[in-house]
Amino acid sequence: MKQELKIETLYAKYGPTIYARCRRLLRDPVAAEDATQDIFVKLMRHIEAAPTEDAVLPWIHRIVTNHCLNVIRDAKRRAAPVEELPELVDDDFEDSVVSKNFAQKVLESAPEAIKAPAMLYHGKGMEQSKVAETLGCSRRTVLYRLSEFTRRAMKMHAAAEAGQA
Repeated sequence: MKQELKIETLYAKYGPTIYARCRRLLRDPVAAEDATQDIFVKLMRHIEAAPTEDAVLPWIHRIVTNHCLNVIRDAKRRAAPVEELPELVDDDFEDSVVSKNFAQKVLESAPEAIKAPAMLYHGKGMEQSKVAETLGCSRRTVLYRLSEFTRRAMKMHAAAEAGQA
């Protein structure tokens, strides 16, 4: 980018436009503020790659759009925060999960990606961070896979209960 286009100039000239675009895409003023800051950090890092002044707005627009779409995509992958954790299982379900036979059936039906963290966490009592380190994945991935294991176990339990009734 030409020397006359500095980050301060870009911020003064395009800051409100970037914020408005972020707010439209994200539909959240706080997330839009965060995204606007993140975008200017990106612009600072890549200021040398910026086009000439007459082509800078489409370049910024593309960066804003891609960043906001990534924020939206990533938000779908995160668990929504809640004030209070719901009670997921009742005593009957806990008793059946503890049952070695039932646990074995759930493990056998689970794909390897879900089976390994479940065995390490539930079977060996490893902490989630240690499970992640052992499997070479993130803690978030371990949480997702343990959640999927629990969902599958609850589904199997419900099917077993329906078969007994």
